[in-house]
Amino acid sequence: MATRYVFLPEAAQFPSSNFPALLKDGQSRYVLAFDASTDETCYWTAEAPSGLTGTLTALVKYRAASATSGTFLPVLAVEAITPADAIDTDSASSFDTDNTPSAATVPGTAGYIDEVTVTLTNKDSIAAGDYFRLRLFRDVSGDSATGDIEVLSVTLNDAA
Repeated sequence: MATRYVFLPEAAQFPSSNFPALLKDGQSRYVLAFDASTDETCYWTAEAPSGLTGTLTALVKYRAASATSGTFLPVLAVEAITPADAIDTDSASSFDTDNTPSAATVPGTAGYIDEVTVTLTNKDSIAAGDYFRLRLFRDVSGDSATGDIEVLSVTLNDAA
């Protein structure tokens, strides 16, 4: 398993509405705080590296701000654009179907770190050299943790 990218909160990009807060905690760590009552979304953009092959997985590292029970459901999607693709990137997106894991049980102590692995079965035929975006949102209708879920990083791995 090769780590291809580690996406950090401070590099996230946000839509015009319904996005997580970018916060710095008491220890100067940045987190993306996803609300418990609204689906919130963020993105990361990169270029697919050479040698990108096989199964892609994303490892979402998170903590619950206050919850000590319940579940967290991160949903990820990939948008891969090859030069000369017929998409107006100034006005449209072309994300593949969402990748949804089983909801993860949050740690029994608020602030403790856990991680969820999401297999990116739907990866928009991503290939080396593609301009791509990774979209993450918290599916609040599919999870049950109260309060914010704070994402610390998303690591993209492949089978190479």
